[in-house]
Parts: sequence; structure tokens; C-alpha cells
Amino acid sequence: MGIRKLVRQTLEGMEDRRYRQRLRERQTVYGAWAAALEAGQQAPVADPEGDFAVFCAGKGRMARGAWEAIGAYFAANPQVRILYGDEDVWGEGGKGPAAGAPGERRLPWYKPDWSPDVLDSFFYFGSLVAIRGELLWAADFAPEGFGVRPAGEIPEGASGNRAFYEVTDFRVYEKAVQACVELAGGYERAAACVGHVGRILFHAQGPEEQDIFFLPSAVREKRRQLRLLTLGGMLERRRGQGPFLSVVIPSKDHPEELKACVEGCVLAARPVSGEAGPFPFEIVLVDNGSARENRERIQDLAGELEGRAGCQIRYLYRPMEFNFSRMCNLGASQAQGELVLFLNDDVTLCQAGTFAEMAALAVRDFTGAVGLKLYYPDSVRIQHGGIANLPSGPVDRLRFLQDHGSHYYGANRGNRNVLAVTGACLMVRRDRFLESGGFAEALRVAFNDVDFCFRMYEAGYRNVCVNGMYAYHHESLSRGEDEAQDKRERLREEMEMLYAAHPALKGEDPYYSPWLNRESLHTTGIRPAYLTAGNRVQRAVAPVAFGAVGEYREDACLAVSIEECGEGGVRGYGVVLGDDNACYERALLLQRASEEGGGIYALDLEEMYRPDLEENMPDQRNVALCGFAVEIEKAAVPAGRYRLGMAARNRVTGLGLLNWSGRFWEAAFPGAGRARETEDDS
Repeated sequence: MGIRKLVRQTLEGMEDRRYRQRLRERQTVYGAWAAALEAGQQAPVADPEGDFAVFCAGKGRMARGAWEAIGAYFAANPQVRILYGDEDVWGEGGKGPAAGAPGERRLPWYKPDWSPDVLDSFFYFGSLVAIRGELLWAADFAPEGFGVRPAGEIPEGASGNRAFYEVTDFRVYEKAVQACVELAGGYERAAACVGHVGRILFHAQGPEEQDIFFLPSAVREKRRQLRLLTLGGMLERRRGQGPFLSVVIPSKDHPEELKACVEGCVLAARPVSGEAGPFPFEIVLVDNGSARENRERIQDLAGELEGRAGCQIRYLYRPMEFNFSRMCNLGASQAQGELVLFLNDDVTLCQAGTFAEMAALAVRDFTGAVGLKLYYPDSVRIQHGGIANLPSGPVDRLRFLQDHGSHYYGANRGNRNVLAVTGACLMVRRDRFLESGGFAEALRVAFNDVDFCFRMYEAGYRNVCVNGMYAYHHESLSRGEDEAQDKRERLREEMEMLYAAHPALKGEDPYYSPWLNRESLHTTGIRPAYLTAGNRVQRAVAPVAFGAVGEYREDACLAVSIEECGEGGVRGYGVVLGDDNACYERALLLQRASEEGGGIYALDLEEMYRPDLEENMPDQRNVALCGFAVEIEKAAVPAGRYRLGMAARNRVTGLGLLNWSGRFWEAAFPGAGRARETEDDS
């Protein structure tokens, strides 16, 4: 080995060791973080009076102050009759990847607020459930009828008209709790009888103690079969009266994609078993101006498929500027079905029984919009699994993640109540859609589906995403490519319109715990917030003139992603592909758009811990600290529009790389307007 190569390896080894040390410093220990959080949570001034029982379904122990927290919640929320809370694991280390040291707290399970469809998918109430005495009395409570017995050890705080039971037969217990939920009115519109204490109430002895909550259940399967039977009765009563479902498909100049979409509908209408006939549906094609040749092809296609599929296909040709909301509203106004499915022409349904599964949920009195898990084409990479409403805006949950196994406590499995689902595949009762005013036509392209789902939620309905079935979504075919700057400006304006219409929901999501990660539109994996609790935004940093452009090679191997840019700040990451990222220092570049080739400013970046980069780039080396978030001192650069990029220099070899992101940041001073984000390519 040559001396030069040996020196390089030695220096790279030193950089790797420093990297691992910095990484350890950024990785927050859950137990310490949770203890600090709980110390700051307000404890009840006194133990409120109340008559309730607590049921424990797993080995472990109640958290300190849990009994008082339950009593306080019941006292403050008299309408709540059933209560559950969050939990973690605190016991012996055990074996396997989830194991920890004895006595170490780990694996926090932060749960959504009351989610009836999640309860129908698995027993997400978990290890600890509290039920008011009045509801137990109405349910004719007896320990043997609930599959429980009085606990041998009474927790601290149990006193008065309160009891503590341990579960001896989980199947009987789950059925009894389900009956209590129904008796209390949990499956009614705007139900507020089930409460969620957003703090750790129970420490499980080990993760295996929670496995029983995710196993198949006769109780849950019976509820699913009842839904399908109810739907079957509705279909039978409507037999001979026309389609039960109207599929509204906005489309323009995509006859081949439209053919695949319609054939997917034919497949989705087929029953899973051969006992029943196909689901009765019609298709309403809304064309906003296809070229003559494509229009003729679409008309021929409609005639061919109508005869082959046995369903009516109506073709509404209405030349107009693209407005997804207006096209959907037009289609819904012509629909004849009890239900409407809004379906992008770039979505291909893949499974028989899809219409029946979604419809069985949509017809219920408490359901708003029903969505479906979407994959990227020819893969099991998730494109959509419901929408979470984060401080930075609406984001598709689990986007880009492979649908193998189970993500964060079953987030990609079963039916999940969510604040919103995508309009690319959204089913709803037609009368409910029309009564609500339909899609807001002022939101021409983006957030119209989110706005509609927000209105459903505000009216007391539950939106739900079906994760047990899937479709392929060939994203961006529906409306073509926008002019980049216009696209970014429109997105910003439409997001502002969304939250102006729903100010109470800005950054709020009842189905997404505040103790889960809430940073960045592109960080869509669900993980506890403590993992990135050590991150800090660089505050008001002043860029300086960058005069070393000639020392850097412009190269796409420096992958730059600007995820957010706006009023004062920029967030994203930069990864050097195929090299050791521990060896690189990075700087954010700002180049005045009017001075291409010059006028560049640089801002040295501090590392930000991004566990999602490790997950999504397993083939790249030392990428966990490649994130950044920085506030820019506005007065440090002249007002104007700046292209954003990054420079990276290898501390060992001296190699300099730079690349541009295609995103722009507009610096403005007080009195000169506000900063805004735009983009030059999609």
C-alpha cells in the first residue's frame, strides 16, 4: 500500500470516528427525554373524585401519576366514558433488535385520538383502558363477562369508587370493550365519548406483551363482515334502480392511461367470491379539452368498454382551463349513484372487491371521505397512506417507504382514520358531498381534497384510509407539467387559502400525536420526536460572498434537496453519493437570479440529524448528519431572488463539489414585501 493511500485511509478513519461521536451526541436517549417531558407536564392539583375502573391487558406497570391523570381527564371531560393513553416498554432487556438494557425505557407507542376504524383493525387501546362506572353498570359488568379478575396488587392512587382489574381472557375482554364502545355511542357522528390521554400511562414489561393487540381477531372480522352485509342489503334494495357508485374521472389527452384506469374499475367491481355479481357502478368522464384525435379515441374507448364491462360510461367534454375541483363538481352533479368515487386517470385499481371494501365504510353515518393506499407503479413503495397535517403543511404519510412489514405500530396496515385522504382516489356519499358544497373551486389544483376532508372532519365525520388494499398511482399525468415558478407560487397561495378557511387546524392533527416527528414535508416516516430532539435551527446566520467557485466542480453526485424555504429560513439535506459523507463540510449557496455566473453568497451549515436519510439511503455512507435547517439574516444580502444550491468540500482530499437544487428563495426587507418560495423545475 502506498504512503499516500495509507495517509488517506488514516485520515478518513479519524473523520469516521469524529462522525460517530457527533452522531452519539445528537441521538437523544428516550428515557431521559421522556422523564424531562413528564416532569414538565402539569400534574392534577388534587385527585379528582370519580367512579371508574381501570383494566390492564398486559404485563407491566402503570406509570407514576397515571391514576391521577385518568381521574383528572374524566373530571375535565364529563362526556368521555372510555379512556386510553400512550405507553412504552420498561422492563428486562430481552433479545432481538427491540431489546434494551434492563431498566431502560424504550419503544414509545404514541397513539391517535379516538379512531373507530383503527379499533376495528386492531386493539390500539393497548394495555390500559379506563371505563366509567355508569357505562359498566349499563353494560351489566361482571368480571367473568369481561374476561377479567381483580388485580392482586392495587396501584398507587386507586381509592374510593375505583377498581383495578387484570385481563385473564383477552378475546372475551376485547369483545366486552367493543360492546362498551358501541353502547357509549362511539360509532356515531361527532362521537366524543372515547378519550385519549396524550401521555405515557403504562410501561409494558416487553414488546412481546403488545403483540396480542395486533393479532387477527374474531371480534374485528365480525364487524367487517357486518359492514359488508349491511352494504349487500343496500345493494339488494337498490337493484334495478341504476348504479350504486359513480366513478368520476377528470381526464385530458391521456387515452391510454384512461383505458388502464377504466379497466382497473372493472376489476375493482368484481366480487372477491363468486357468490355475488359485480358491484353496480357507472363512469363519468370529465374531459376539459382533449385534442380532436384523443377525443375520438376516448369516445371509441368508452363505447368499447361500456359494452364489455356492462356499465354505463358518460363522456362530458367541457373545454376549460384545468381546475380539478370544478371538473369533479361537474361530474358529481351528473352522477346517479349513492356514492361517488373521484379517481385520477393515472390511478389503476388492482384488486377485486375494492369497490365493496371502500363502499362498506363510506355508507356509514359517521364516515366522511374514504381513501385507499397508493403505490408507485410496479412496486410496493408507498405513495399515499393518508394525509398528516404537520406544521409545515399537509403531507402524505409513509411516502416513499417500502410496504414491507409493519411501520410504526401498524401505520401501514388495516383501516386508519386520518385527517385527510388524497383526491386521486376518494369515495364519499354523493348527498354528503353535495350538501357540503363539494370541492372548493378556488383551489384549482392543490389542497382541494384536504380542504374537503377538513370540512368533513369539522362536521363531525371520520375520514379513513383503507390500507388493506392498494392501487397504483402514476403521479403527475393528470394535469401535466406546470411552469415551475407558477407551480410553487400557486401551491403557496392555495395552502394559505386552505388554512385561512380552517385556522383551527393549522399544524394540528388529532390522528398524529404531537410526540411524533413533525418536521419537514419530505420526512414522512413515522417515528417518535425524541429521536431528533437534539436538532437545533441555525439562527439568523449572515451569508458571505462566495469567491471560490472555480475551486468546486459542479456535479450531480452532490444530491441537494431543499425541502422548505420561505420566510427567513431554509431546510433540507445534501448527500455526496458514493463517498464518505463524514469527510465533508457543507455550505448553502445563494446565487442572485439576475447574475447567473456571479453574485453568489455562501452560508456554512451545521449538521442536523436525519434518521430518515439512513432509512431511505441504506447504500450511502454516513448520511445521518447530512441535514440542515438555517434561518438567514435578511439584511445580509441584497433584496432579490436567489437560486439555492450547496457546496461541499472533502476535508481529507480537498475535493470540492457544488450543485443547484432548482429551488429559489426571495429575500425581502420590511416594507419591501415578504419572503416567498418559488421553484424553477418540478
